[in-house]
Amino acid sequence: MFSILATLLLPIVWTALFIGICYGIINPIWRSKEFNSKDWITDVDSRYRMVKDLEKNKLLEGKTKEEVIEILGTKYSNCWTDNTICYITPDPDNFAVLDHMEFVVFFNEQNKVDQVQNMNR
Repeated sequence: MFSILATLLLPIVWTALFIGICYGIINPIWRSKEFNSKDWITDVDSRYRMVKDLEKNKLLEGKTKEEVIEILGTKYSNCWTDNTICYITPDPDNFAVLDHMEFVVFFNEQNKVDQVQNMNR
């Protein structure tokens, strides 16, 4: 009985383990990319790969709105208030028509970057 149960469950356990390793470890490493201003501006479809680097390394912290626009480009929108700007960061694996990701830059009263966040809208 034990050998039959092991024979049936072992492929399921190994498959689940393999999927977990792929999506939990390999996929985040493969999908991340070091931020590069030129690539950000010219290749909109690869922006989603650079967002983590922008957030983690705080590359925009303390920059003015003009400096951010120089680094990230002029194709942005004022998303909520005058103190925020948004850049579209589409993920090609996201097939939802209505959902899209936006990289939001929040500015403080001195017109300097207060925080950045990638949001699903």
